[in-house]
Amino acid sequence: MSELSDKRFSLFGKTLLVLLLAAVAGFCLMVASVFGLIRHMSRDAFTEPTGPHLVLLKVEGPIYNSEPVLEILDHLREDNQCKGVLLRVESPGGAVGSSQEIFGSLKALRAQGIPLAVSFGNIAASGGYYISLAGEKIFANPGTLTGSIGVIFQFPEIEQLLDKVGVSLQTVKSGALKDVGNPARKATPEELVYLQHVIDDTYAQFLADVSAARGIPVDSLKLLADGRVFTGRQAYAAGLVDTLGGLDEARAWLIARAKVSKDIEWTTEPEPRSPLDEFLSPESRSGFGGIKGGTGLNELNRWIGGLRNRLNPGTFFLWP
Repeated sequence: MSELSDKRFSLFGKTLLVLLLAAVAGFCLMVASVFGLIRHMSRDAFTEPTGPHLVLLKVEGPIYNSEPVLEILDHLREDNQCKGVLLRVESPGGAVGSSQEIFGSLKALRAQGIPLAVSFGNIAASGGYYISLAGEKIFANPGTLTGSIGVIFQFPEIEQLLDKVGVSLQTVKSGALKDVGNPARKATPEELVYLQHVIDDTYAQFLADVSAARGIPVDSLKLLADGRVFTGRQAYAAGLVDTLGGLDEARAWLIARAKVSKDIEWTTEPEPRSPLDEFLSPESRSGFGGIKGGTGLNELNRWIGGLRNRLNPGTFFLWP
């Protein structure tokens, strides 16, 4: 009888311990959420710089949606207290249109006389390299992966899968090329020729912008622009970046270029996310796909979103 009582007491103690730990975890989560809410509510009141400042602008992950970055750049062009921008790139590239929009907006920022430095992290390839061409000085780590100058068009083919499950897709179209990229059938030789012309024209646009920004003749550039990636050291030797160095070196250069004090205030865009932001929003603040910091559920949502964008038919400045 005593042994049975001991077992019941042991089970009760373990249950009580589990409930206590769950309560503590719940309380910690509640406190974190409250502080996150306070920070979220007070962000506008306390994060706006009151004097001259430099801006660290982060572009992270695949570039599929340019709007968040364009909004930030629009604001910076109207900010008379912004003395310079450091673009930190950590991206394998992305959609053609979005990359070109960010590139154009960064050029407009420089046209207003705002110094613009670029710092590469682990990877700044294809569209990530494209947007960096607007920079006045590009810094790459020796081991950074960059380059991948090229264009890719992909679409899935599920014809065999549909045949296995007995499903077919009927298409009524206004022209022979209206359903190019239809996943329910194989592309025809004529369609592949047509798509190659589209890719070639987009590739020519990429080459022209690289040539103009880096001062490399197009004929010479084609020898480098076959889609290959370079280390930062190789890119420096090829003239694709200006110097080797990390974020600290880029910061120091921008401070000197902008002729401001080394103690000048720095702001970061997009602003760091609070725990509550992560909990409430399944999308990344930067509007880019790919896995970044946050809860496991948010990471999964971002990964699925990035995969969905990647599988959509379209042209991409993207390193696979």
